[in-house]
Amino acid sequence: MDQKLISFMIFLPFIGAILQAFLPSSNAKGRILLSSWAALGSSLASSLIGIALVLSMNTQIADPQAGEQVPWIGAYSISYDMAVDGLSALLVLLISIIFPLLIASEWKQKIGIRGMHGLFLVLQSALLGAVCAQDLFLLFFFWAISVLPFYFLIGIWGGEKRESAAFRSVVAAVISNALLFAALVLVYYSVDPHTFSIRELASGKLIGKTFTFLGYELSVSAVAFALVCASMALRAPVWPFHGWFTHVAEEAPSSVFVALSAVTVPVAASLFVRLSYSLFPDTVGQAALGIVIVGAINLVVGGICAIAQRGLKLLLAYICLAEMGLILIGIGSLSSTGVVGAVYQEMALGLGIAGFGLLSGVMDDRTGKTAFLDAEGKPGFGGVATKAPSVALVAGIVIASLLGFPGLSGFVGHALLMIGSYSVHPSMVIISGTAMVLATYYLFTMYRHIFFGKLTAESSGFTDLTLREKAYFLPLVACLLVFGIYPKPFIELIRPTVLTLLSTIK
Repeated sequence: MDQKLISFMIFLPFIGAILQAFLPSSNAKGRILLSSWAALGSSLASSLIGIALVLSMNTQIADPQAGEQVPWIGAYSISYDMAVDGLSALLVLLISIIFPLLIASEWKQKIGIRGMHGLFLVLQSALLGAVCAQDLFLLFFFWAISVLPFYFLIGIWGGEKRESAAFRSVVAAVISNALLFAALVLVYYSVDPHTFSIRELASGKLIGKTFTFLGYELSVSAVAFALVCASMALRAPVWPFHGWFTHVAEEAPSSVFVALSAVTVPVAASLFVRLSYSLFPDTVGQAALGIVIVGAINLVVGGICAIAQRGLKLLLAYICLAEMGLILIGIGSLSSTGVVGAVYQEMALGLGIAGFGLLSGVMDDRTGKTAFLDAEGKPGFGGVATKAPSVALVAGIVIASLLGFPGLSGFVGHALLMIGSYSVHPSMVIISGTAMVLATYYLFTMYRHIFFGKLTAESSGFTDLTLREKAYFLPLVACLLVFGIYPKPFIELIRPTVLTLLSTIK
């Protein structure tokens, strides 16, 4: 396959974003449709290339594939080095699936439609670039670009407190980027000749490297790993750095929060695995128990907080926090099955969260709110299933996937995580199982309040999914089923890369 396809995949959305600036700015229906179709076309073109690249990969090869490498800033050993491997393949699929759906979900947006589409497209390019980058400077370049679209998407199209939510999100992201850049500079200067190439820095090249700071001799691997952990904890998010995330959940439009929680959070987890396992194998081995403990805390805190929520958006945020805990438990297991499960769960989480977030957007469009319980704890909705059976069906499938029901994508990730973690940390599997029981309680309680029971005044006018809404929910539900019923080829994509990375740790 042509090596340049990976560049087309990454930059087609960016070109589409530039095109939005030259389209007519009138709010006339025909011109709004032109903007929407142009955005959807460029996003879909990139997505189709991404899906083709992943499906053409050789599952027996651990090395990056479909790559393109050219010098960029030669004097500092910085290269444009892009490729797809086992860690990034499912993230490429996730991004390729989600972003066209987000553009379709905002088809009726009348305020600044060109700007919203353009920012989504820039975000798609940035996240694809970050997951495919094989050069640390290039990885940071794309990851840092992803900050600004969120700032404007939240600040312009958010709720009443959108300015504070946008400000808090960008402050957290800027601090995160500063920590990550410090780690990358430290790594760059610790090897001779200096390089940002992940391939050249991998396999324990930093073991034994030290530097002097304030008269103390410190380990490069330990300090850089700590900086990477802190950086990704801010963007993922991980407890106790999640305050900005829940604030954004309340204020951001549903599609924007889906882009943040269903795509950016899994990408942050994937980048953490790539950087820590590739660059700091010795330190990861020593810190594995700490990663698992942080994951367990995330799981418990997210689950307990989710029980108390009365609105879909905050419930979604705490589900994401809890699921991130599960992923961290898999990452820290240092078991091939556990790590494969964590990587698979990144994609499964993204699909489930995307479905939940888009459904909350449907509720908001229909009723102007997403709270399913009022201030007194009484149901605000009821009997929606009788008025909108398609909404009830999609919601049931999405919730079942998030809970790990067999036949859906969440089941595969959860099962592999628990199987892989049991031999190393059996107590964590017990905690995870307990958390899943709690999740079953609060998610099905929410489902019962909204879709069953007596029809309320607020839900009496609730309409079923439109043709456009079915057009973007159908592919999402299909993916939940495909990744749950036939996960074999996707697991085989992940496994060789994970085994290679684990071999350097053990």
